[in-house]
Amino acid sequence: MTEKMQDEIRGVDITRPLDHLEIDGKEYPLAFDMASMRIAEDVYELQYNRILGFATIARHLAAGRIGAIMAVLYGALVSGATTGEAEPMTWGEFYDKFKLTSIPAVKDLLLKNLKKALPAVETGEGNPQ
Repeated sequence: MTEKMQDEIRGVDITRPLDHLEIDGKEYPLAFDMASMRIAEDVYELQYNRILGFATIARHLAAGRIGAIMAVLYGALVSGATTGEAEPMTWGEFYDKFKLTSIPAVKDLLLKNLKKALPAVETGEGNPQ
C-alpha cells in the first residue's frame, strides 16, 4: 500500500461515535444504551419474526447485515428521542426513510468512492450536444 493511500485511510475515522442520524434532512439524536438494545431485540421479534438475543444481533451487526444495522440504529433513535423533545418515529417511518447515507461516515465514504469511480471529464475544443 502506498504512503498516500495509508494517509487517506488514516484520514477517515469510520469508528467515531455515531451520535445522530440524518433522515429526510432532519437530524435525530441517538442513544446507545440498554433500552436501545432491548428495542433492537423487539425489532427482530416483531418485524423480522425472529427471537434473538442482543449478542446474536451484535454478531449480525459485525457481519454488516442491513437488518441488524437498521434494528440497532432504530433502537438508538427511539432511545435518543427520550433525551430530546422530538417524538420518535415509528418503525414503519424509519424503514421507509432510512438510507445508509443517513450515517455520516458511510455517506462520506460512498461519495468519495463514487467520485473516484466516475470517468474523468475530458476538456476538448468541441462541446458535445
